[in-house]
Amino acid sequence: MLAPDPRFERIDGLDGLEFEIAVAELLPLMGFEQVERVGGFDKGADIIAVRDGVRTAVQVKRWSTPIDLKSVRQLVDGTRRYKCDSSLLVTNSFLTEPAIECATEWQIEVWDRHTLADFLEGEAPEIDTTVCAECDQPVSAGTTSWCLSRPARYGGFVYCRKHQARSQRRAG
Repeated sequence: MLAPDPRFERIDGLDGLEFEIAVAELLPLMGFEQVERVGGFDKGADIIAVRDGVRTAVQVKRWSTPIDLKSVRQLVDGTRRYKCDSSLLVTNSFLTEPAIECATEWQIEVWDRHTLADFLEGEAPEIDTTVCAECDQPVSAGTTSWCLSRPARYGGFVYCRKHQARSQRRAG
C-alpha cells in the first residue's frame, strides 16, 4: 500500500497500458527524440526510446506494491533482446531491496514514485511521521527514520514496531 498522495490520484487510477502510454508521452519531454512502444507480450521492455543516439529499453510498471527482482531481471533481458545501450525502469511505486541491488548492479536508471513526484504539480501531502499510521501512537525518531528509509516495505508511512510486522504482511 502506498502513502496517499493527491498528486498521484490520476496515475494510480490508470491501468498498466494507460500508464505505459503516459510514460511514452512523457519521454519526449525528457529529451528522447524517438519513442516506440513495443508492448504486447512482456519481453522485458515496453518502450524503446532514443536520446542522443543512445537506445534505451524502458520497462513501465504501474503497481500498488513494490517492484520485485523478477521485473528488474526482465528489463535486463529486454535491454539485450532489443539491442539497447541503457535501461530505464519507470514505476509509480518503489523497488524491493533485491530489485534495487540488481538495478544498481546493471546500471539501470530508475524513476520511482519519488522521481515521478518531481514531475507532478502541487504540494506533497503532509503526513505526520511522528505517529504510527495504524494506531496514531507516538513513535521515536529512529522508528520514523527506519520506516521512511524503506519505502518499498512501508510505502512512505511510519509504523510503530507492533504494526510494522502487520504492514509488511499486508504488502507481501
